[in-house]
Amino acid sequence: MVRLVVSDVDGTLVEDGGSVESFHPGYYDAIRGLKEKGIVFAVCSGRQLVSLEKLFAPVADMIYFAVDGGSMVFYQGECLYSKFLSKEICDEIIDDAAKIPPCDVMVNGRKHAYACSADSEMYRWMVNSYGYDIQAVGNLKKNVRDEIVKVSLYHHNMVEALTDPWFRPKWENRVRLNLAGIQWLDCVPKDGGKGSAVAFIQETLGVTREETMAFGDNQNDIDMLKRAGKSFAVANAREELKAAATDVCGSCMENGVLKELIKL
Repeated sequence: MVRLVVSDVDGTLVEDGGSVESFHPGYYDAIRGLKEKGIVFAVCSGRQLVSLEKLFAPVADMIYFAVDGGSMVFYQGECLYSKFLSKEICDEIIDDAAKIPPCDVMVNGRKHAYACSADSEMYRWMVNSYGYDIQAVGNLKKNVRDEIVKVSLYHHNMVEALTDPWFRPKWENRVRLNLAGIQWLDCVPKDGGKGSAVAFIQETLGVTREETMAFGDNQNDIDMLKRAGKSFAVANAREELKAAATDVCGSCMENGVLKELIKL
């Protein structure tokens, strides 16, 4: 019997950067239906809390939100779990990212997200598509006064190739690296990530792996899927995600997850 459903958002429920306008309203009814059946719905996303609360506004009080790649877990506005990067690690990542000029950098804190400049493709996309609470602060090392949960490298379509030669080999054993779509490489605490966040939610609710169902599309979802007895990769998922899942459902464009939720 399923007691917990956990899902990624971008590339799984909506296309990358999808806003409220592109979100199928049937998901709200499905989440309400799950609650009536005693099934908890949790979101596990690379997005910040503000962005997710906007997307799920009609049912936000019913959802556990594992945000910023699983670095924090919220329920009804309360932070229940958090993992942070040290100042030293953050500064070194920022310095290394500066050596890859095509990439932009976003620092994600407990309070806000931060970028160097508001005059960038990344900044505009975060505000206009994701509805982010993001501040342009100039020098990210000197001007961010926040606890940091994630540092993200951004390129509109080549972040994997740009970080492959030396950045990822250098950092893969010091932080948890998560490729999220073709645009993002997220650096989160080594003991963090979506799998750890789901494990916390399961422990909080007294739910087992066999009672958990999960949905995802990208590399950063693999650990989350491993925490579920029944797991689905959407049809548009990366091949390694399909290999890790127990099943494949329809694509995010076809609202494949919604069709599976209705069956529960």
